Amino acid sequence: MEILLLRLDRIGDFILGIPAYRALRRAYPEARISVVVPSPVAEIAKVCPYFNEVYLFDALWLLPGHPPLARWKSAWQLVKFLRSKPIDLLLDFRYQSRLDPLVAGLSGARERAGFDLGWVSWFLTKKARRPAKELHQVDRNLQLLQAIGVTAADRKLEMWFDERDHKTGENYLPAQGLLPGVPRIAVHIGAATPSKRWREDSFEVLIHELHANTQADIVVMGGESDLGFAQEVVDGLECPIINLVGKLTLRQTAALMRDCRVFIGCDSGATHLAAACGVPVVCLFSAANEAEVWKPWGTKVKVLTQHPPCSPCKAHECLRTDGYFCMAEIKTEDVLAEVKMILEEHN
Repeated sequence: MEILLLRLDRIGDFILGIPAYRALRRAYPEARISVVVPSPVAEIAKVCPYFNEVYLFDALWLLPGHPPLARWKSAWQLVKFLRSKPIDLLLDFRYQSRLDPLVAGLSGARERAGFDLGWVSWFLTKKARRPAKELHQVDRNLQLLQAIGVTAADRKLEMWFDERDHKTGENYLPAQGLLPGVPRIAVHIGAATPSKRWREDSFEVLIHELHANTQADIVVMGGESDLGFAQEVVDGLECPIINLVGKLTLRQTAALMRDCRVFIGCDSGATHLAAACGVPVVCLFSAANEAEVWKPWGTKVKVLTQHPPCSPCKAHECLRTDGYFCMAEIKTEDVLAEVKMILEEHN
């Protein structure tokens, strides 16, 4: 049996689907299961044990700045690719765009499952009802599986990397290693959009306070796109840090996260990655999205957020003109208090 999953969204979306991928593999242990993911997700998708093959496709209709014609051409390009494959069952996990069920419906797969978005879902053969407003994304993914008669035995996350990832990541750390009793804390400064990013002065104050209060080994993380912002943060620091911004792959990041006592980050793929690794997480969550739906998943996650009347704005940048910014309302003292509580519980 040939099963293909459309997972065209971001790193965090892919991670929150892990319980669904595992349940699908358990339901179809002999099937050949493939997944279509965008380029940033490929690195972790390729080591997921539940897939036989990973295809790369960057859906332009999900990326900002592309005109309508380019979006439709991108969708048709994916349809042609899918129709070239002998697919018995196709599952599309997205429900935010009307192009998604159209692509799935025109894929040529024998069975086509997705969320019911109205007339655009007419070509689907299996439809899941549109998710309830406050249902978490993990459960939304599992809701789609229920439409094909598959249920999950558990809802936990997991993550995969090999010893080479760990050794390569460790090469960036000081050679002397950690002193006994000294914790390592990861501070990830990245965010997918400006509306989800904590301010640089807040990160700077937090890192100073973390060092002063815990004497921790502080690792600053982020992607290549965060290099400019990171420079603004670290330039004013007077305490020692390990700056790994832009230096690690996703899997190397995951490997080093597992050695951290606490992870601090905004609403980003890296924060979901830390939660999947089982690291205690303090998440600084923007009011741009619903925390109850999109927060990192797990029992070791603490979310700090605000609930202004404009939430959820879904905006790339804050649209308010009165000087209010929800991320600025998350105070460094509150973050520090959560970190100290986690460290005390560990001790």
